[in-house]
Amino acid sequence: MTSTVYTRADSLSVASPRRRRVLVVARIARILDYVFGLLYALLLVRLVLDFLSARPSAGFVQIVRGVTDPFYAPFKGIVGTGSIEGAPVVWPLVVAIVGYMLLHAGIRGALRLVR
Repeated sequence: MTSTVYTRADSLSVASPRRRRVLVVARIARILDYVFGLLYALLLVRLVLDFLSARPSAGFVQIVRGVTDPFYAPFKGIVGTGSIEGAPVVWPLVVAIVGYMLLHAGIRGALRLVR
């Protein structure tokens, strides 16, 4: 007699609704991670530009600010802006990044429940 070992993949046939749901949720999670990754990158670029006191009239700075303003706006004025050894630190921008990280983690957690 031979023993057959069943794995989780065996229990999810290609046509099963559960398998399709798992694949859809996985795809949504990847897209979500990509979008939040772009948002993190743009907000971090803005933070670095502010830290380096980049000229607001520079084209690249204007583009970054234009793209990130809608995401930064809810956090403006939430805390004061300070400085570390003379370099400006935009604390509301740091709070925004942390806030979006928490939102991202919450959405990912909810997607895990759907699986």
